[in-house]
Amino acid sequence: MAALVYCVRNAGPLFLIAWFPCVLASVSLLILEWLIFAWPPHMPEWLLFRHFEPPTWLTALVGAPWEAMAWAFVLSAMSNKDSMRGAVATPNGLLGWLRFELSRTIWFAAAMFALVELLGGVLRYALLHLLIAAYRPFEMSDGELAIWAQLSVLFRMALVAVAMAWLYPLAGGALRTGTFDIPHFWRIMRRNRLRLFAIFFLLTLTLFGLDIVARPGATWLARSLDNPLSWTLQAALIRYAVDFPFSMLNIVASAVTVGIVLDALDPQPSPAEADRPRG
Repeated sequence: MAALVYCVRNAGPLFLIAWFPCVLASVSLLILEWLIFAWPPHMPEWLLFRHFEPPTWLTALVGAPWEAMAWAFVLSAMSNKDSMRGAVATPNGLLGWLRFELSRTIWFAAAMFALVELLGGVLRYALLHLLIAAYRPFEMSDGELAIWAQLSVLFRMALVAVAMAWLYPLAGGALRTGTFDIPHFWRIMRRNRLRLFAIFFLLTLTLFGLDIVARPGATWLARSLDNPLSWTLQAALIRYAVDFPFSMLNIVASAVTVGIVLDALDPQPSPAEADRPRG
């Protein structure tokens, strides 16, 4: 909840520094949808996997660099509110509202994000087939099947939260410091893994709950603007535009959560303290 409170209190600055990579993430997913659903389809069948959204393995990969970029800007701003990391340079100065950066640490973080997303998709597939396999032998009623389906969602969230607890602090630490001091982050996380799991599981549940509450209204708004019988680029554009605030909240809230965790486990000196003469 602390992350959501931080996001609300700093909504304006966070939007200015993170909107562009979040737009790139949405555009990447929109392009995947076009490749899959446009007629004729352009996506090879071997890349399709319906347990992602859009239904392709590439979903776990194409958005990860842009999410890592947004994380980098958010974490830098949390460490130093005057940070201009990634600001686009023009002859008239830096554009603080337009930021772009692709560095080694961003690609490293993107790999961590992709692993978590891939795990989520594989777990959806495995748990669904496990339920299907158990349906007939155990003669489950529709009500019992629905209960087990909901429990499988919670189980998947818990397993993904375990992966997040191991990988997200590594990604955040690299993005915040610009280094790959993995042994250092392993040390600071060693006695805090259960706490980290609880934090990321609670974050996942909170964002999932917000999505459940907001999804009917967002769907209604998108369909009221354009509701064709089959997939169209215009309808997809409207849907992604309506969903953009929620997708951005997911990215920024995750980054803020990691920033709060790192501040607690591995506090960094403020810019004023770092510049203060020693001795």
